[in-house]
Amino acid sequence: MDVSVENSGGLKRRLKVQIPADRVNSAVDDKVKRVGQHARIPGFRPGKAPRKILYQRYGAQARQEAVSELVQSTYPEAVEQSELNPAGQPEIELDAFEENGPLSFTASFDVYPEIELKGLDAIAVEKPVAEVTDADIDNTLERIKDQNKSWEEVDRESADGDQVVVDYVGRIDGEAFEGGSADDMEITLGEQQFLPDMERGLVGRKPGETFQIDVTFPEDYGAEDLAGKPAVFDVELKAVKEAKPAELDEDFIRQMGIEDGTSESLRARIRESLEQEVKRAIETSVKTQTLDALHDANSIDVPESMVAEEIDRMRREAMQRMSQQMQVDEEQARQLLPDDRLREQATKRVALGLLIAEVISAKELELDQDKVAEKIDEVASGYGDQAEAVKNYYQQNPQLMQGLQAMVMEQQVVDNLLNDAAITEKETELDELLNANRQQG
Repeated sequence: MDVSVENSGGLKRRLKVQIPADRVNSAVDDKVKRVGQHARIPGFRPGKAPRKILYQRYGAQARQEAVSELVQSTYPEAVEQSELNPAGQPEIELDAFEENGPLSFTASFDVYPEIELKGLDAIAVEKPVAEVTDADIDNTLERIKDQNKSWEEVDRESADGDQVVVDYVGRIDGEAFEGGSADDMEITLGEQQFLPDMERGLVGRKPGETFQIDVTFPEDYGAEDLAGKPAVFDVELKAVKEAKPAELDEDFIRQMGIEDGTSESLRARIRESLEQEVKRAIETSVKTQTLDALHDANSIDVPESMVAEEIDRMRREAMQRMSQQMQVDEEQARQLLPDDRLREQATKRVALGLLIAEVISAKELELDQDKVAEKIDEVASGYGDQAEAVKNYYQQNPQLMQGLQAMVMEQQVVDNLLNDAAITEKETELDELLNANRQQG
């Protein structure tokens, strides 16, 4: 078998393979013989038909199957012979070939980059330091009251913070358009979850009013047929509602899982929760800084095929999150999250994955099974009485375990890199730390 390699630039390679004619013919013969053993041909007993007749009937199909199997079986041989390290699946292109002649094909693929790690002894990290205070607990209680607020109708003009109930019909050039009308739509003013022009036009209105609002759709609006276009909405404002924060009385506190229903126990639970969140946020900040430093110190080419796979994976994850709020099919997801929008982050993720793998190899790190068990316990602890069932579920699900082991291994890499890092502490406001962590999540 003849094998040659073409460098197509960067990490792209073209592997040209030629399989000798005798090997091809032998594979075809084997196929025809196996078919002939069971073929029912008029005038002949099974397995007794002449070779010529078998070839006339089954030769083309046998050759097609033999060629497919030869390509699949010889590709790994050719890769090993060429001493290349492919990243991802190849694109196979068959060359034209004659009957009884050699078979040639070309496999195009990316290879993994050669990495020489640098800068591992120059990593610098600012470790955030934040303390949970009584004021932080007070702020959390206010957020809980707001998150559980009720709405009461009022007879006055609407203002930011109110919720309005409206019927509306939108028209462009006098024609109603799809998705431009609704009945009993609830809109909370000031949250900027609706069209800005529409929200502004709903402020200062009283229940029972009917009016028109001129709206211009943003240029980057998700529906391309509406982006940048002016529209007129006929609106009936049916109700104005005022927010009433929840009362943190004994019944409400019990509903939050605090058995004794006291504010003291609620505050203690909030403090514990905030302290755990602070711990996770600090770990995330340190980890992010460490991996960013590793990435910045080691600029590497990444296989485009791996970037494409990562883009698809990121889009699927986004679709799962979006499906909790609205139905989104794959085509809509591609419009909302085109490749170009995801490419930079996907490229960085792939590069970090390759660099982490190189650190594991260079440092001869092995997965710590005790840390895996600790991680399972940590995940399960958030499920209360169901913790044991969750642990069993993880342990019996290879895919979940693989993901969890990857997380543990990544943390082991970070811990190893931190051994030689310069770490300084930085006093940080609690909200700043937690908000940064939530945005990263």
